[in-house]
Amino acid sequence: MSSEERNERIGRLDPLRLDDDVRALPKMNEAGDVPALVDVLRGALPSEESVAAFTVPECLAAMRDLGMYLGSLKRHGVSAFDAIPEATRSFELLGLRTHMIPRDTVYHYTCWNPVGARERLYSGHPMERHLIDAVRRCVPDLARAVEAGRVLRAEEPGSAAHADAMATLAGHITAADRAMGRVNAHVTPEFFALVLRPYFEDVRIAGRRYMGPAAAHVPLFLLDLLLWASDRGSGQYRGFCHEVALQTLPDWQELYAEWTAGPSVTSRVVAALDGPSPRPGTGHVLAGAEGLRQALRSLTSFRGKHLVMARRAYHAEVRLYELGSGGGSVGLLEEILALTRQNGAVVGPAAARTVPRATTPKE
Repeated sequence: MSSEERNERIGRLDPLRLDDDVRALPKMNEAGDVPALVDVLRGALPSEESVAAFTVPECLAAMRDLGMYLGSLKRHGVSAFDAIPEATRSFELLGLRTHMIPRDTVYHYTCWNPVGARERLYSGHPMERHLIDAVRRCVPDLARAVEAGRVLRAEEPGSAAHADAMATLAGHITAADRAMGRVNAHVTPEFFALVLRPYFEDVRIAGRRYMGPAAAHVPLFLLDLLLWASDRGSGQYRGFCHEVALQTLPDWQELYAEWTAGPSVTSRVVAALDGPSPRPGTGHVLAGAEGLRQALRSLTSFRGKHLVMARRAYHAEVRLYELGSGGGSVGLLEEILALTRQNGAVVGPAAARTVPRATTPKE
C-alpha cells in the first residue's frame, strides 16, 4: 500500500463519530466556547476497551480528531488534561497503540485529515485549507526521498545504484520547495502568526511536554541528517533534530537513530571526488555529485522561502510567540540555511576538480 493510499484510508475513518461535531469546531473557536469544547472532548474519549478494539488506522484517526479539541482548548488557554483528567489515559493508550507520542502530530493534521467537506479545521478559513493541502501534497514525495536515502546509506559513491538513488532523492525533495511556494502564495504570515499558530502550542501530558502539529516535523530534518547534518551540521541543529525525531513516524524514528551517526552523503561524495583519478566509477561519482547539488539547491530554495515567511510571522510587531510551532527560532532557520548553502558550495568545487585524465593509448 502506498503512503497516499494509506493516508486516504485513514482520512475516511471516523471511529469516534465526530464528523458532525467537528464541523462546528471553527464556530466554537471563533466564539471561544470553552465549555462546549470540553463537553465534546469528554464525550468523545474512547474507553480502554474501545482503544484495544480499534485497528491502528482507527487509532490514528481517533487521535487526529481528539487532537483538534486538544489544540483548540490550548489556544483558549485551557489544558484539556486539567479540565478532563481522564483524558490523559485515552491519549496515552492511543499513543501506545500507534507507537507515536500521546497527542496529534503534523501527520494527523495534514496527511490523515480528510479532504473536502469532512476536513478537520480549527478556523475554517481558506488559508488554513491551503496550508494543510501544501503539507499533505509534499509528505508522500518526502517519504519516497527517505526510501531513496536508505539506498544511499547502503551503497558507495561510484556505484550506479548510489547515483540512481541520489537522482531519485533529488527529484522528490523538490516537493518541499513547491509546497513552500504554495504556502507563500496563499497564506499570509500574519494569518499564520495570529490565527493558526496559537493552535499549535505544546501541551503537558503526565508531566512531559509534547509539541503541537508543526510542519517543521515533516522528514526534512531526516533528509538533512542523511545529506549533510550528521557530521557537517551544528550542535544546535542536531539538538533540534533530536527533539523533532520524537514527533515523527515510528519507522522514521528508527532511521533517525541510524542516520544521526556516521558520515553524511556530502562527506562521502566529497571524499570520492577527491580520490585518485581516473578510477572505476568516476562517471557514477560525478552523477551522484550532480544529484546531491540539485538536492541541496532545492533545500536552499525551500529554506529561503521559509525564512522570508518566518521573519514576517515572528516579527516583534506581529508575533505572539518567540519560537516557531516546531520549536525552532528564526535564528536557527538562518543557521540551517547558511549551513545548507555551505555544504552545497563544498560539493560544487569538489566536482569541478574531478576531471578524468586523458589516457595515452599503448603503441
